[in-house]
Amino acid sequence: MLATARSIGAAFVECFLPQFCVLCETRIFSGVKLCSRCGGSLGADPVFFCPLCRFEGRRGGGAENESCACREESHSFITGRAAVRARAEILDLVHKFKYSGERELSSVLARLILDSGIVDEDFRNFQLMCPVPLFRARLRERGFNQSAEIARQLEAHSGVPLITDLVSKLRPTAEQAKLTGDSRRRNLLHSFVVAKESVACGKSVILVDDVVTTGSTVAACAEALRASGVRRVLVVAIAA
Repeated sequence: MLATARSIGAAFVECFLPQFCVLCETRIFSGVKLCSRCGGSLGADPVFFCPLCRFEGRRGGGAENESCACREESHSFITGRAAVRARAEILDLVHKFKYSGERELSSVLARLILDSGIVDEDFRNFQLMCPVPLFRARLRERGFNQSAEIARQLEAHSGVPLITDLVSKLRPTAEQAKLTGDSRRRNLLHSFVVAKESVACGKSVILVDDVVTTGSTVAACAEALRASGVRRVLVVAIAA
């Protein structure tokens, strides 16, 4: 009886409350956020990069590449990896996740990360996970931290403990997407602090972000973590 009732309920929703793909607006089945065509276009394309200079290298973030603009010792502290390159459809999906109330897209984006293979055995070398934080006013306005939503699902898969308030944002800043180059770095100067230094000190930390472009935001967060005694930071993002 219960199964029948659920089936009838699902049919009612399909008939009178249709859902549409968040990217192309094709009608889709209940519980699915993307049509098969758009979902298939998201295919994983892992990127391994230096969050400080954005040099892309081999698996491990480019530490072994002489072409990287950073000194080699920087790479012993911070490396980065993303599930896909920042293509238009990926950025559109992340934008809808953040700004259009499509909070359920976190499962689609987290699955993209997991399917890419960047969540691997190296995660066992990290003791904590934290998201890039939002300033409290922005968090109230949006209702959720998109990086924290992704990080919760990575925690469930990897077992690395998540502390959502490990890093705090001290002041509001202009949206990074509207700035370029040095302006992004100046915008974030002294913006982040580690709220739980005693917890972070001596640990290796996974820092979760949505999209890494110039790397200014994750670099500023990583610098705060370094100042608190963190030994190593791995930046994990949806796209870069």
